[in-house]
Amino acid sequence: MLKIDEFRMEMEESKKIYTEELKRFALKYDFLGEFTIVEEPDIDTVDYIYYFNKLNGTSKEILDSARREIYDHMIKFSEKAGIDEFSKNAFIFFKR
Repeated sequence: MLKIDEFRMEMEESKKIYTEELKRFALKYDFLGEFTIVEEPDIDTVDYIYYFNKLNGTSKEILDSARREIYDHMIKFSEKAGIDEFSKNAFIFFKR
């Protein structure tokens, strides 16, 4: 088995936990729609990129502030949940 496949298997449960919490936490932002997850493989690891759809013409300042709040929350959540290794490979973006 390739190392990248081992990494994916090890991260599967963490991905589920992280994704569910991100979905729950993002509900407080009415300007964010659904998100898609894109997996970007590297040699040994995978980056998990969460792309949120914007629902209206929200300003860049508000989006940047929301993204910081989401990241801060997800980092703290990941540490408490014991999935901080996954969190290091998770990125959040807003589609324009």
